[in-house]
Amino acid sequence: MADATVALEATNLFSLSANFNTSASSTSEGSTAVNVMDEVGNVACETIITDITNYTQSASYCGSDFMTDIGTFLTKFGDVQNSKVVTGLTINMTAGGYVTIDITGHNHAENAHAAGLTLGYADVSDFLPHEATEAFISWDGFGIPADYDITVGANSSSSSASVTFAMNHVDQTDENGDHLVGKNITPRCELSMDFVGIPTSSTDTLLNADFAAATNDMLDAVTDSVDSSDSNSDFDTFSFAAHAHTDLATS
Repeated sequence: MADATVALEATNLFSLSANFNTSASSTSEGSTAVNVMDEVGNVACETIITDITNYTQSASYCGSDFMTDIGTFLTKFGDVQNSKVVTGLTINMTAGGYVTIDITGHNHAENAHAAGLTLGYADVSDFLPHEATEAFISWDGFGIPADYDITVGANSSSSSASVTFAMNHVDQTDENGDHLVGKNITPRCELSMDFVGIPTSSTDTLLNADFAAATNDMLDAVTDSVDSSDSNSDFDTFSFAAHAHTDLATS
């Protein structure tokens, strides 16, 4: 008996550029069961409303210009990509490794979201590392491109960094329970970094001062947590998490 025909591949659900290599993807159709029970607790009638399809995609980058190739996923974060509204994007960077990204999104069968300012999107590209001239850094997607203006010092080095962009998404149904309208609000950036060694800026006060002097939109960031650790069997480490808000585009 020959092997069954079962695909072993991942799908480029969000139509990323050719330099992104998809490692995993998923499509999940959500539904809501609306029912009425009779006097003894049996279901007397039921209607199934299929109201949303959720999508996820993970990919690794293999190219020469990450900032250009990711394109409108940054400059119009939250907009529709390949018929799916993007509600989450995480960029994972590792010392000595290639950058990976994770995307989440959804759409509806009824009154599907359409691209544009009515839906709501934000330019989050300025949250990624920039040169002092405000120009994008030139980055091929390998390693960690910059220190986000953190004062690292000579005895520390970043070992990983993760930047997550997210939107709150509000949907409303019509009189039949079908999707009627949706809107993205409150775009947000979350940054976390890990270091080998203890950087010069290793407190809330020093990190927030670094953010205030940053050459990108992290100047509005607030430190959420700091953590340092040492041991007699490994090198000292340090990590922090921070967040910042930005605005929806108006034109």
